[in-house]
Amino acid sequence: MKKMKLSLYLNDYETEKLFSYLRWLFLLVSVMIFYVPPFSINIPSKTELFPYLLTAGCIYMLVTQIALYRMRDNKKNLHYVLKAGILFDYIALIWLMALSGGVHSPLYPISILFVLHATIYWRTKGAFISLLSFNAAYIAMGYMTVDLSLFEHYFTVMMNVFFLCIIGVFGALIMLRERSHFVQKETYHFLMHQDYLSGLFNHRSFQEKLRENAASGKSFSLLLGDIDDFKKVNDEYGHQKGDEVIKEVGDILRAFSSDHKGQAFRYGGEEFALLLPRFEEEHLTSFLDKLYEELRNARSLPISMSFGQAGSFEENEPGKLLSLADKRLYKAKQSGKKRVCLEGGEMYSGDLDHVIKEAK
Repeated sequence: MKKMKLSLYLNDYETEKLFSYLRWLFLLVSVMIFYVPPFSINIPSKTELFPYLLTAGCIYMLVTQIALYRMRDNKKNLHYVLKAGILFDYIALIWLMALSGGVHSPLYPISILFVLHATIYWRTKGAFISLLSFNAAYIAMGYMTVDLSLFEHYFTVMMNVFFLCIIGVFGALIMLRERSHFVQKETYHFLMHQDYLSGLFNHRSFQEKLRENAASGKSFSLLLGDIDDFKKVNDEYGHQKGDEVIKEVGDILRAFSSDHKGQAFRYGGEEFALLLPRFEEEHLTSFLDKLYEELRNARSLPISMSFGQAGSFEENEPGKLLSLADKRLYKAKQSGKKRVCLEGGEMYSGDLDHVIKEAK
């Protein structure tokens, strides 16, 4: 049974998901304050305007949930969603407080989360801007809704502003340190598990994932591949062109493996590995057709690759499965390159007019 990993180190996507869930929680609390006794009876609130805020909030949060789901790997658009979320939180919180007691609103403590949220994405600048903007709106709310010359009002405003500044600054310091640790952690993880040139997972990650797949008992395929005549590329075009080829092969294999719920790895040098769900024969043929077409149309140079395939149903011990794929890769090379030696010993030709036939 797989153990659930619990970590307080969250990336931007996971952090924003957490804040999106918290918004629904605070929305529920707000509904209770406005409509559910004894909260609605004992807390002064203006229910006539709350439905508009409730409707706007529900629409925004539904759109955000959908956007977060669809933009997990789209960092550019995700960045806009994050900034919009901070702005919405600011407007919604001020609006809610104005409708639920103004400067005496029980929702005031949420302002601390607003400051921390802004700090995550705007760093030190975000901490100070969020503190200043919220306190300015809070003080303005006091002037507009109560008589600040009275002790009970100006003392509440003064103490709330004071404590928000203190807690906000210290909270921001802790948040900034946590984000710094997270960046370091991600950097170390990248150096340990990813190949710098190709952008793929490296040999170490491949070995770990292969063992994990084998232990899971799931049916999967291993494709071990090699760029044909790669030494000639370096000799004729130079090592810089060779690096471009490696990088482009990495891009192609990553895209294809991701589309088919698999993973791609740089095994070493000009060798690559793919871990994929086991395909039916026609699906495998379609996958290889598209892969070889993409390799032929590579921007840097037309690329030729040979592969050896091995399946978990043949051998479930990682070392033996890898050895089997390696032997078939060698067989594909010996048979003329630009082809795949498949699980059953059959040969797929990477030419335009390919055939599946038994190897001689």
